[in-house]
Amino acid sequence: MNTNTNTSLVIISYNDGELSSELAKKVKDHKAFDHIVLVNNGSTDNTLALMEKARETAPEKITVISAPDNGGYAKGNNFGIRYALEHFHSDYIFVANPDAYFSDRAATECLWQIKRHPEYGILAPVVNQGYNAWNLPGFSGVIESLFLIIYNLHKRAIKKRLVSSQRPIERVGVVDGSFFIISSKAYEEIGGMDERTFLYCEEMMLSYRLMLHGYYVGVLTKERYDHLHSTTIKKLNNNSKARAFRHFHRSFRIYNRYYLHTGPVQDLIFEAAYALAYLERVIYDHLPHK
Repeated sequence: MNTNTNTSLVIISYNDGELSSELAKKVKDHKAFDHIVLVNNGSTDNTLALMEKARETAPEKITVISAPDNGGYAKGNNFGIRYALEHFHSDYIFVANPDAYFSDRAATECLWQIKRHPEYGILAPVVNQGYNAWNLPGFSGVIESLFLIIYNLHKRAIKKRLVSSQRPIERVGVVDGSFFIISSKAYEEIGGMDERTFLYCEEMMLSYRLMLHGYYVGVLTKERYDHLHSTTIKKLNNNSKARAFRHFHRSFRIYNRYYLHTGPVQDLIFEAAYALAYLERVIYDHLPHK
């Protein structure tokens, strides 16, 4: 189907071989993808063996590679994307989390629209569960995004706008990294993802780099995909929002310093707000949940 266009789907996994392998097998017949690259991101369990078994179901399409260590989400994706660029010369790269699922139609529409609209560096469908788009934050936006209630209300308002839109594409600031397509041209121009992070804020930094190079980030309002609420991250943090939030601290400090160029006063405000937001998550973790 992809006449004169080569595409790759990159799926990275750390100790989540079952999900990533099952996803590869589910989408191996999708016509939107010429190649599927499974990245074993420094796993310490049987992830590599499960990936190799999945490769056997479609050896002409699925490739398994192993990163030298677990350097985080950005570094792992860069490893997989650069492999696809070097070995397959892919024009467009799809990135997906192991706990996501998307139809061939949704992926094909992403590809068709990004080819029609090269001003977009990234496109994604609307996620069915939760939210996958938000504004690219300045400093005040960073402070707001630290707090669960404020941040979720913000994202809820954006999703409401997206699902009610009559236009096929709506511009947004950032899309979640669980599933999206990026043009190889844009990826190479911006130098890929920022590997100074381990978890969180990678999508914001990616979108900021795209903005600086004149690209938009967009959402396909009529297409949908599923994301099972960051299953891998929940396992890493024992389903604790407070524990997961510790990764935010370093990532937000990198975003503040290198992208927003904050000063000493702003840094103090951030630290105070982060402490309050961490307390909010500690309280949340101790509340009864269904």
